[in-house]
Amino acid sequence: MGSRRIRGAALAIAALVLAGCGSHLDGTAHPGEIDVRTLDVGPYSTAPIEQRYIYYPDMHNGLNLAAMRLADNVVNGPEIDPMFKYGTGMKSFTDMDDATMLAAVARPVLANNGMLIGVSASNADQPLDKSKPTSDDVSFTAMTVVQFSDEAAAAKAATELDAADFGVAADVNQPLTLAKYPTAHAHWRPGVASMGSTLAHGNYIVDLMVGGKTPEVAQLTGLAEKVYDAELPLLDALKPLSKEDALRLPYDPDDMWRRTLSPSAFGTPDLLTQSRYELRGFLNQVGDQDYWTHLMKLSGVDRFSKSSEMASNSMLYRTRDTAAAVKLAGVILDRSYPGPADAPAVLPNAKCGESTVQDDFETKRFRCVVTYRQYVATVESDQLDDAHQRAAAQYGLLANSTW
Repeated sequence: MGSRRIRGAALAIAALVLAGCGSHLDGTAHPGEIDVRTLDVGPYSTAPIEQRYIYYPDMHNGLNLAAMRLADNVVNGPEIDPMFKYGTGMKSFTDMDDATMLAAVARPVLANNGMLIGVSASNADQPLDKSKPTSDDVSFTAMTVVQFSDEAAAAKAATELDAADFGVAADVNQPLTLAKYPTAHAHWRPGVASMGSTLAHGNYIVDLMVGGKTPEVAQLTGLAEKVYDAELPLLDALKPLSKEDALRLPYDPDDMWRRTLSPSAFGTPDLLTQSRYELRGFLNQVGDQDYWTHLMKLSGVDRFSKSSEMASNSMLYRTRDTAAAVKLAGVILDRSYPGPADAPAVLPNAKCGESTVQDDFETKRFRCVVTYRQYVATVESDQLDDAHQRAAAQYGLLANSTW
């Protein structure tokens, strides 16, 4: 533990989101609204997803929903300390092979103790620079939260995770103690400005790697305690789930997915392509957490959903009210799609932008934003005409999903 390579891996976890479907049912336009039957929606449907997709509960789907629920209770960087303004990635997982923030030797511990779900999230005081993943001039936190079936399994897993990580460099690692959390396992490599710690908390374990700019034990243990201070109350408020509980989780409790454009109606819950979160879960996925926290709270955003197909994302935000939605739509493209692009004139408050990123399959050339009542939605495409049709379909879908 504590090697520069592991430190770099913790910092370099990629952000999964952000730089991070069509006819009216009753055929009647509401007063003051455009008639969505007249919109050019191209090949896209404006029918809510439940008319084109049936959700079947199974363990895979249930655990994915449970992992999204857990992500909403994993602390953001600014909640730990204001200096951690930047998110450097979040990843949810339902098996040990995807727990990539943990050392490879530690991952089997999760399966051996019956893990259910986990979420990893990392933060730093500087934005992620993929060209310099091993910078020593960065303070960071990299946390993995895993839920087990019971407290005994969590306690056993915490002990074994620490032992496995310690054993990676047993000849140089030294144990540490945390004054505020005496039951936490912790160790570091003297002279290296990072440390690892693992703590069992009820049915959960919280596994940490934290790093500072200088190899000082007091600084590192104090930072680990700050992470626990912020995270443990969130876990106290989150009732652990059994596998049966996961099967019974509601598919779309806040009606976000049914309002999100999904061209092929592939509505299966998926941590990469079909996901929904509360505000904290969304913020764990963005780079400039300080900026997006301010923007989202200013608009009263409390729910977010995404449907992604062929690297084209449809994203939906639920704001405080109509006025807040209009304000958010006016600025939401400013950083990620700053280039000028024509918007579909028929859609109220619509706006489009062009990306300045070139030759990146993950980034579409154009993104458009539309609003409907308290909702703000973005769609994207490499062709502006297609982006306009998607925007029109998204607007029609929102209008058709008010019931």
